[in-house]
Amino acid sequence: MNFILAIIDSLAGFVQRNPLTTLLIVILALGAPALLKGIALFILYFLMGLVILVVVLMLAFRWRIYKVRKQMEQQFGEGFGQQSGPKGFGGFGSPFAEQPRKEREGEVKVHKTPGTPEKRVSKDVGDYVDFEEEKQ
Repeated sequence: MNFILAIIDSLAGFVQRNPLTTLLIVILALGAPALLKGIALFILYFLMGLVILVVVLMLAFRWRIYKVRKQMEQQFGEGFGQQSGPKGFGGFGSPFAEQPRKEREGEVKVHKTPGTPEKRVSKDVGDYVDFEEEKQ
């Protein structure tokens, strides 16, 4: 019952907001019902065309995503996105994928890159400021 009242209320609101459009629709319904039927069919076909267009665009988008996925599989190897490794584990993003050898905890490796430029500022530029932290 509330649904029907909501529809009637929205129709009354439409008539209040658009009195000229409502008057034109009534005149067409009384004077030229065939023309009103043609307008209604045009609106129906237009809305159906929009729905079909949205469905076609969604399918084209899915097809494009599928093609990009296949291209990435070929580019990065056959194991991309597929089950591989022992017992079917180890697909892309799998927790069972081959992991690099873990280093010991606390072990630090420092690598100096070749061609590191020297400092541009000389060592005697600037002052050292000694400070102490105070608790308040």
